[in-house]
Amino acid sequence: MRSFSCDLTSKEGIQQAADIVRSLEKHLDILISNAGIRRDPPIACNPLTASLSELQTSLWSSSYSDWTSSFQVNVMAHYFLSVALLDLLAAAGEREVSPGVKGRDLGRGVVVVTSSIASLHNATNVDMMSYAATKAATDHLVALLAAKFARWYVRVCGINPGFVPSAMNPMGTGSGADIFGDLVQKVPAKRAGGLDDMAGVVLFLCSKAGAYVDGRSIAIDGGRTLFANGQV
Repeated sequence: MRSFSCDLTSKEGIQQAADIVRSLEKHLDILISNAGIRRDPPIACNPLTASLSELQTSLWSSSYSDWTSSFQVNVMAHYFLSVALLDLLAAAGEREVSPGVKGRDLGRGVVVVTSSIASLHNATNVDMMSYAATKAATDHLVALLAAKFARWYVRVCGINPGFVPSAMNPMGTGSGADIFGDLVQKVPAKRAGGLDDMAGVVLFLCSKAGAYVDGRSIAIDGGRTLFANGQV
């Protein structure tokens, strides 16, 4: 196993990463495209209680560069990385792993893109406009890439995590904690998501069990999006 750092904010950086992979492998079974950033307005407000002036000031405080960098990482990086490695992914699907069985029959040659349930609702109790907009674009990108790659059955699928604690998305545990912590208590599952919740869906998509799934994104949210638009 080998790891290396790469710059996914530019086409050149992505090409360098693809070149490293290509120097090591003749086929690529799985690409987990997990890059993502969030850039909230520097002047914060509570969208549910802010005055018109406060809301406008907060939204206007977002910089053009924050929006641009968000689309660079959250959308463009997934596109260019998937395209740069397309031939290796196709080779994995075409590779005969046993008599009469090709890699694609076992789920190989697949891209899994990390999106977010922020793409699936318009709840205003948190202010992440640029993030949500990029994630909506990411969801559509999954379907677009899957359609473009369909002749070689290089599958492209997405996952839409809900409240899963991370360095980018820290949260409390309930009443009196930060807003994410309060919202977790309103999720039907009554808890935040965990690594096992994420890993289970990814393993499904990358295995024989999910080999017939293509161009679709799966919400891993404990039922959050059933109510999110209603601010529950």
